[in-house]
Amino acid sequence: MLVRCVSDIWNKVYRNDASFFGDSPSNFALDCYEEFKKHRVKKILELGCGQGRDSIFFASNDIDVVALDSSHVAVELLSKITNEKNLSIRPMTHNVNQGIPFDDSSFDAVYSHMFFNMRFSADKIKYLFVEVNRVLKKEGFNLVSVRSDHDPMCGKGALVEDGIYEINSFQIRFFTKSNIEDIVTKTGFNLYKISEAYEEPVNLFCVYTNKVTSN
Repeated sequence: MLVRCVSDIWNKVYRNDASFFGDSPSNFALDCYEEFKKHRVKKILELGCGQGRDSIFFASNDIDVVALDSSHVAVELLSKITNEKNLSIRPMTHNVNQGIPFDDSSFDAVYSHMFFNMRFSADKIKYLFVEVNRVLKKEGFNLVSVRSDHDPMCGKGALVEDGIYEINSFQIRFFTKSNIEDIVTKTGFNLYKISEAYEEPVNLFCVYTNKVTSN
């Protein structure tokens, strides 16, 4: 029921505004693209693609993208743009609470920009990180941005549960650095960089990890 309600909210948002987050790629996507170039990443999965501004940017720079979102309105819009521009994007409507619907070792990298700020339980986030680990190739990259506890909206609105507040009808999770380190180390990733960034109007942790593989 919760996932359906969240999808309904985003369907309404995207139906009312065809470029709710803008058309330019996020700053986080620009930074991640430098990582992708450095490590010769060719195939990525984006979780929570929304209307696809970052997927479009990556695909326009010769990266194959699979783009997942629970909002069918967003995915339909991205599908239209993909066809019009002949981009290498596979948009899909999918509820990740059911897992990530791909085989093991399918992607060079998984990318998500503020996706994990949705109202996932702590256990569900760890489950999803394990799923991300599974679909990544050996030493593949999991690059994540999340809203930080330094965000001016952290602690505002009604407390839903630890770390999650309801603000303007959205239930938003805010992360501490220790939250991130705990999730990463318990789900088979190496945290090789974490930085703080401001992307109007939010404060973010930008988290760069790669899959730990046994010898």
